[in-house]
This record gives sequence, structure tokens and C-alpha cells, in this order.
Amino acid sequence: MAGIIPIPNSRVSGLLLRQRLTQQFQNDQLQLFRLQEQIATGQRITLPSDDGPAALRAIALQRLIERKDQLGTNMRIGQQYLGASDIALQDVATQLADIKGSTLGVAGTLSSPEERDAAIAEINGYLENLVTLANRQFQGRYLFSGSKTSKPPYEIVDGNVVFNGDKGSIQSHSDFGVLFASNVSGHEVFGGTSAQVESSVDLNPALSINTKLSSLRGGRGLSPGGALTISDGTNQSIVDISGARTIGDVVRLIEENPPAGREILVSVTGTGLQLQLADPGGSLGGTLTVTEVANGTAARELGILEKTGVGTTPLVGQDLEPLLLKTTRLEDLLGSKAHTAIKSGSSSDNNDILVQAGVNGAAFNGVSVQYVDDDLLAAAPGLSAGNEVAQYDANARSATASLTLSGIGNDLILTAGSAGIDFNDVVINITDGGAIGDTASVSYDSLTKNLSIAVDSTGATTVQTVINEINNEGTFSAVHDNSLEASYVPAANIAAGDIGSVQGNTGNSGGEAKTLYIRIDPGASTANQVVSAINAEGTFSATVDPNDSTSAVEAGTGKVSLTATAATTSGGSGTTLDLNSGLRIVNGGDTYNISFENAETVEDVLNTLNNAGAGLHAEINSGGDGINIRSLLSGNDFQIGENGGTTASQLGVRTYGTATKLSDFNYGVGVPTQPGFQLPTTVGTDFTITSRDGQTFDIDLSTATSLSEVVTQINTVTGGDVTAQLSPPGNILELVDNTVPGTTDFSITQATGSLAAQYLGLVPNGDTSASTSGPAITGDDNRYIDFSITSASGEEFGIDLSGAETVGDVIDAINAITTSNITARLTSTGNGIELVDNTVGSGSLTVTQAEESQAAELLGFVPSGSSVASSSTGSLTSEDHNFLENKSVFNTLIRLRDALVNEDLNGVERALADINVDIDRVTFARAQIGATQQGLELSQLNLEDEDVRLRAALSEEMDVDLVEAISELTSRQIAMQASLQVTGNILQLSLLDFI
Repeated sequence: MAGIIPIPNSRVSGLLLRQRLTQQFQNDQLQLFRLQEQIATGQRITLPSDDGPAALRAIALQRLIERKDQLGTNMRIGQQYLGASDIALQDVATQLADIKGSTLGVAGTLSSPEERDAAIAEINGYLENLVTLANRQFQGRYLFSGSKTSKPPYEIVDGNVVFNGDKGSIQSHSDFGVLFASNVSGHEVFGGTSAQVESSVDLNPALSINTKLSSLRGGRGLSPGGALTISDGTNQSIVDISGARTIGDVVRLIEENPPAGREILVSVTGTGLQLQLADPGGSLGGTLTVTEVANGTAARELGILEKTGVGTTPLVGQDLEPLLLKTTRLEDLLGSKAHTAIKSGSSSDNNDILVQAGVNGAAFNGVSVQYVDDDLLAAAPGLSAGNEVAQYDANARSATASLTLSGIGNDLILTAGSAGIDFNDVVINITDGGAIGDTASVSYDSLTKNLSIAVDSTGATTVQTVINEINNEGTFSAVHDNSLEASYVPAANIAAGDIGSVQGNTGNSGGEAKTLYIRIDPGASTANQVVSAINAEGTFSATVDPNDSTSAVEAGTGKVSLTATAATTSGGSGTTLDLNSGLRIVNGGDTYNISFENAETVEDVLNTLNNAGAGLHAEINSGGDGINIRSLLSGNDFQIGENGGTTASQLGVRTYGTATKLSDFNYGVGVPTQPGFQLPTTVGTDFTITSRDGQTFDIDLSTATSLSEVVTQINTVTGGDVTAQLSPPGNILELVDNTVPGTTDFSITQATGSLAAQYLGLVPNGDTSASTSGPAITGDDNRYIDFSITSASGEEFGIDLSGAETVGDVIDAINAITTSNITARLTSTGNGIELVDNTVGSGSLTVTQAEESQAAELLGFVPSGSSVASSSTGSLTSEDHNFLENKSVFNTLIRLRDALVNEDLNGVERALADINVDIDRVTFARAQIGATQQGLELSQLNLEDEDVRLRAALSEEMDVDLVEAISELTSRQIAMQASLQVTGNILQLSLLDFI
């Protein structure tokens, strides 16, 4: 509280006195106004300047309260949506229970057609009702669309139910950093997509100079701020790669920062980096090491950490495992392309070229690249810059050179007698042979690589003589060069003026097998022109090396050199994705042939699949190394197969392959088989063999577990008088009597208590013996096979699948028995096992199911209800019984309806089991909603308590103490009144004031 202004005890000016009094009065008025405002508003602070620290605390509290209020709004709205969802799910659960009850009444064999028709009509009604419930809205938002809340999640299209939503959810905050889902996706409640067909193949994107560092190591990328140390054993340099964004940036930075006095050659191998100390002529030596800077990890993460050193040999980095991205080019999948670099001169000459094969694989590894001086190849002028020609030759090529002689009709082309590079850079000279007339002599010096042709000094030697002598010498052969002279004149002379002045050179025209020749105009052809020629040829593709460019404008404008160096191509691996064949997809009862012939990137493949109208959803998998495909249709089977090529297998999405488990066939029923060879024996003798000469042999097979052991044990007892053997194709027992026929028949008599002879087919079922007057008794394999295959030539092969677990096992089991007669393999169109009859005969290729096995039917070889299938075309393909389906409420109802229509009791039972799963799914979803609601209610209570505390704290900072404020107001009023009285007394003037 301000006090009464004191009375001055010294002389002061009137102006100062009045100013002091006015200031005191204004201050008292201001304080009174503030107190009156606080009492009127109830707030202690109206401006932040009133109490800065308190104002800051109050602002923070106000913001916190506002955010908490929004959280309360979130939870209130979320509760409304969850409540609406719970009501809808209650209706769904009721209808599913009704469906189950209605179906149980007609699931047996005693129901009448009228009862089934009524149940079918009822199911159709329930199907429409459930679609309506699944599309229920609340406040303009579809409850079960996932994150696509503006679009109905389900619709009926051509009898199938299509899921248009997603598995996402609408999430809101119930507290800072705490999210809750205010809806449940229809995928969780009703079902909507099939189990994903996950890529079983690592698509293995190839590394390139454009690969982003962030996509390396499966998407983990590189640690920030990286650097590495490179040494040649004497000097070292530090390469800072912290600013690099792509692999190309890393290559450039390493090449630009080598150890002093050295050059580092860096290439991208398709999987990683390769570094090498340049050592022209092998004179520099040194050992290349790459180490970390301080505690860094850049070298290790780039896969090139090498502490020991590799000398001047290449340091091959580890696989950097680039992530599969939507922008990944399809040509970079499933392997890498062979590549090399053509280097002309020093760095930054704008003339280095990167070359890579047009396809993945190792076929183009080891290819040499050679520039060829086109002027040396013919008498006619060589090509001019801009007309360069590239030629790839898988075979070795002989070196050639032209001799352009004066005169008419006598130009020559010489070709080395053996292919390869040994006769490159051979100089061909016309020399003075003296007065030798129409003769010539030819000699080759392998040390100097010089071919000398000595002719008459007066011009008497004819060109035909020269050709004959060159051919006789044998190192080269010669023919007329008609590039300038159309007609050959054998009698044309070699002019004396050509001696010492005419010269040829084979240059770089010869090459080993697998060489890319590039014919250029020396001193004029640029890197850009060479790139165009290589790309036009097509076997390889080429680009200018961005790390040898002074600027983007200058890139590729430098002249290439005939002395350019290029390592043989390397790094090719894997295979090339088959884009033309595409996939054959069965979904919704229709077949779709989907081609990717115009696709260039992974995103193109995904878009093609998702927009094909086949009810698919394709995406890159979570691992970033393949794609997954799901079906969005309920009510039919879903299968992915080949369309005449290998696309599905290469992408790893074929639903029927050699690794497919038989236990997944037929909606999980699998392919039950006979137990295999299980010989029913007894202790002691199982049967007795009587030979034609009257000998008897008691056979005990109690320890035999296979046919081969049966053969061994019988032959051991009979000692060669009777031979046991496996009759072709190797699973049928045959007994041969080798004795001299006597008065008895060759016979088998079964022992009491043993069925071994019947099991082996030696004795008919129900009999105790079998005999023949001939020398052989042949059994059969019907007791331990699952089906038999009969070829056109009439051969029958019994197939035992007792140990088979996969489709590949089935194929192997068939091929092991049929050998080269019948080939089993995956079909190239669609899905299934294709049997190809390689025999010749008048019969048909036939599959016959064994009496005690359904394997042929369950594998799809034999139609349901039949035991035989045959083909007269020489091939027979099984149906695809690996049925994938969309596990949903709608799929269950459609399957149930169709099963009732077809009177398929197994299908009805399976659908009833699926209804239980659907009910459980809905129950779980309701429980999930209930748990969320309960959590929200608790959060709301906590939020209300917190709001009270926050507002109390805000009140302490902002609100005024009325008792204190009123008391201070009274005091201020009294002080102001006293000040006014003193002021009035002071301002009373007298004569003394002017003395």
C-alpha cells in the first residue's frame, strides 16, 4: 500500500510539487481501478504483465485443459460409435444363431426337398440381411469399413460378396500418446479377405547407382554421419559419406577421395560394392584396406569393411539387400545383370561408359568389350562419328585388316587363320623383294607381330600371286576387298610405289568368344554416340558414367579412345522375370489371365493386379522382399497358377507348387492315402512254395518291411531253385520256378493265420492257395497302392503315396515308378499335376483309383464319384484341389446354400463348422468393443478428476481473493483521500510562496 506523500521540508519549485502530487494521484487511481476490475471479474490477472510467471503457468494450464476437453469429446464420440457397432453386432450374432438352428434341421439325409428349398430361401434372406448389417451407418459413417468410412464395405456382385473396406481403424486419443479404435473393421467381424498368398521367393532387387541408401539392409539404411578410411598400405584417406543419398553418391565420393597418388576403381556388382586399387602394369603394388573412422559403422554397413587388406585384387562387398519398393524396376528383380565399365583416359573426361547385359543371369558374365577402328577393316572409308556399330559375338572372331593397293581390282582383306586376340595389332607391310618377277614371299614374325609381303621391285608381281602366297604361308588368308572395287582383277600388278607405303593393321578386330565389338571413328566418336550404338544392338545396355562427368551438360561428350580398358563383365546372377506370360487367377468362379507385358515397376504389377477386376488386393509384404495377394471375394475358390510360363513361380505366388502341402488340399481334408506296405505276417511260416520238381520251401516274412526284403528272404530260402524278383515297374512281386518240371504244379499255399500271400497278390482274396503249370506266379500291388497309371502301350504302374506330404513328393513318387515311360510335372497352364505319356500304343493314358484309397480323387486326377479317368491326347492333368477361400460370414452362407442345393452333406457339415467360427469371431469382436468401452469409461472418470484438479490449479493462478481485494480497495481509498487532503493544504498559496 502506498503511503501519504510527505510534506517537503525544503524549498522546491511549484512545478515539481505539482508533478509529484499528480503522479501520486494517478497511481492511486490506477490501483483502485485494478482492484475494482479484479472484484468485478473475479480474476487476479487480466494481462500477462500483471504477473508474468503466474501468467505463463496459467496459459499452460489453460492449454492443457483445452486438450483434455478435446480428449473427453473424442471419448464421448468414440463411445457413441462403439455403442452403435455393438448393437449391430448383437443383431449379427442373433441372425447367425438363427441360421445355425435352421440349417441343423435340414443337415441330415432325411430332410425333404421342400425343407431344403425353404432353408435355401431363408439363407438367401439372411445373406442380404447380413450385408445390410455390415453396411450399417452411424452419423454418416460406415461402421465396418475400416479406415474407408465413406464407402460401403460390402456389396453383392454376381452372387459373390465383395469387400471394399480395409483392415484399418479410426483411431482417436483417449490421453496423450494413448490411442483407441472407435470402430471395428468388417474384416475382423464378418471377414473380407482370404489368407494372403505370401511370396515364397525373395525378389532380390538388384543394387544400382540409383539405389537409395535408406533402402539398404532390408530398409534399415545406414547410420547418419558416416565416414570410412581407405588405405593402400602407405597412405590413407578419409571419405565422408554423410551427404550421400544413393549408392552412386558413395561410388563417386570414394573415387574422388583415394589415398594420395592412387586411384580407386569402384563398381556396383548388383548385390554390393566392389573396390580395387588401380595398378596399371603391376608396378605400384600396395594393399587395399577399408576401416571405420573412430567408432563409426559406415564401412561395415556398406559391406566393405576390410581390416587385413586384399592387395590389388578386388574387394568384393557383401550383399546390401536393397528393399523392394514400388519404384523398383522389374528388370532388377530375381538377380542382377552382368556389367562392366569402359574407361577412356583419366577421370572427369566425360567419356567413361557403364555397360550391363540386357537380362539377368550368369550367361553374359565374362564378356570382353573392345573398341575397333573401323577404318582398318575395309578399303572404303570407315564409318563417321554418329554411325557407330556395336556387335556381340558369342563365338571367337578372327582378326582382319585391309590392304588398299594402288591400281584397279587389287584391294585385299586379310583374315587371321585362327580366331581370338593373338593376331590383333598385327602390322602388314609391302616390302621390296628385288627383281623376282611375278612371285612373292610372305613371312610372319610373331615377336614383332609383323606380316611382311615381299613383291617384285619393278611392279611385276600380280595380286593373285600375293593372295596365293599369303594363303600358302597360312598365318593369314586373303581375299579381294570389294568395298571400293566391285571387280577383282587377278592379273593386276602390285605397283612399285606401294612398296613401303602401303600398310595394314588388324587393330583390335579379333576377339575371344563372348566379345562385344564397338566399331568407332577414332578421335571423333563420343561416349554418347557409343552408348546409342550399344543400346541399338540390344544385347547390352549402356549409360555414360555419372562419376566421369564434369557436369550434366558435358556428360558423355568426351571422345572415346581405342586404348580404353574394360574388365570382362561380371556380377550376372539369377534369372529374368517372365512378364509376358503373367498369371492365371481363378476367383469368384471366373478365370482371369493377367499379363504384365507393359509393366516396368513393382507398382505397375500391383496396380495391374488390383485393377484387373478379379477381386484382388496386392501389396508389398512387410519384409520388403516380395508381394502378397489376397482375394476380396466371398463365396468361391481362389487360386493362382501359371499362364503358360513361369511368372507365378518366379513371383512366389503360385498356390500350387512342389512345396504345397497335401494336408491343405480339399479345404483341409488333405489327401488320405493307404498306409503303404504293411505286410500282415505271423510268427513262423507265412506260406509255402512248391516247385514243379516237388520241392517245398517254407517262407517266414515276419521281419520283412519292404518288397525288397521279401525278395531277399525268399531267395535266401529257395537257394536259386525259385527266384523272387520285382516285376517291372518295380512294385510287383514275381516268383520264377527254375527247376525241371515234374509231376506237380508250381504253387503257393498260405499258412494258417497269415495273410501275407494274399497281401502280396500271390493268392486270390478268400483262397488259401494258388498254382500254375507254368514257371511263374505274379502277384499284384492293389493292397498297398493308392492308384495306378496305365500308359498307351498298356504298361501299368502302381503308385504308393503313403509317405507323400507335398505335391513335389507326389511327383517324385510317380516318376520313381514310371521312370521314362510317363513323366509327372507341374502343368504350365493353371494348376495341377500333368502326366505325359512318352510311350506309343493304341491305348489311352488312364488313372485308376485303388479300391481302398481316395487319393486319386482328392488329388484331382479322378472326378468325384468315379474311379477312372483317361485321356487319348497323351497327357492328363489333375484338377487343382488346393482350394483357398475367403473365410467370412458371407462365404459360409454361400457355401452352405450351394451345399444344400447340391445335396452335398460334407459341404453342409463344413459350413456348419464354419458358422461356429463366425459366431466366435463376432463374439470376440463384441468382447473387444466392450473392453474398449470399459477402458474409455475409466479414462473418462480419470479425465473428470484431472479436470477438477487442473481447474483448481488454474484458479489459484488466475482467480482473485475477494476478501483481500476488498480490504486493499478500502485501504487504497483511505490513502487516496488522505493524499488529496494533504495536496489541498500544500497547494494553498501565500505571499511567502513567492519570496
